[in-house]
Amino acid sequence: MKLQEGIPVDVTGAHWLSGYVLEIVFSDGLSRTVDFEPFLSESVQPDIRKYMNVEMFKTFSIRFGNLVWNDYDMCFPIEDLYSGTISAFGQARSMVAEKETEYRADRRDGN
Repeated sequence: MKLQEGIPVDVTGAHWLSGYVLEIVFSDGLSRTVDFEPFLSESVQPDIRKYMNVEMFKTFSIRFGNLVWNDYDMCFPIEDLYSGTISAFGQARSMVAEKETEYRADRRDGN
């Protein structure tokens, strides 16, 4: 199922299932199971890697209709969550992808 243009959808609930898998509930009633492990395991950014600790991963919350970790260490576009596709490398729209890109550039430049 894909978001319809012009119809706002928010995250209204999220429940940890196991490992790095969450069931995410949206304001239009859709419920989607999303596995974050591939995204987390591909990341080299320390602010993201720390969520490979399951207890840290489970500290998510919902703020203003968004699923977030800590002070926006991780926050994904609603469209990605809604589709169940989480990838910092395949979809550069996410705030996390921007952080990942900056981190990799700093490492490459020796910073």
